[in-house]
Amino acid sequence: MTYAQVAVYGFSDKIGLLSFPQREDEFSKPYSNRTGAMIDEEVREWVGKAYKRTVELIEEHKEQVAQIAELLLEKEVLHQDDLTKVLGERPFKSGETTNYDRFKSGFEESEKESQKESVPVKPVEDDGIPPLEPQVVPT
Repeated sequence: MTYAQVAVYGFSDKIGLLSFPQREDEFSKPYSNRTGAMIDEEVREWVGKAYKRTVELIEEHKEQVAQIAELLLEKEVLHQDDLTKVLGERPFKSGETTNYDRFKSGFEESEKESQKESVPVKPVEDDGIPPLEPQVVPT
């Protein structure tokens, strides 16, 4: 993923807004060995920073990490409710209802809306005339 960010999507200031997508049918790289080394160096730097930040976050929140580890020993799968108990509510709320929220509530809203929208349809009597079929006119 990091290689793609650097070499394909141009997210790196050092490499610039260049894109070197990997082609399946080509075995050679569309850049020089020097550019390849720059890409490798940039990727190593990004991964190193991400690792360091991850360790900092774990150390900063080690109490919550320990609680989550204990829960994992008790259960095979953690659900959103389990994490909410440990971490608390999210600091921000989404403006939209998520699929998980719909699942939790048993899709009650969807069912209510579908019941409101369903209007009884009167049966149409068959008069023996076949339905019209659309005519395609070449342009």
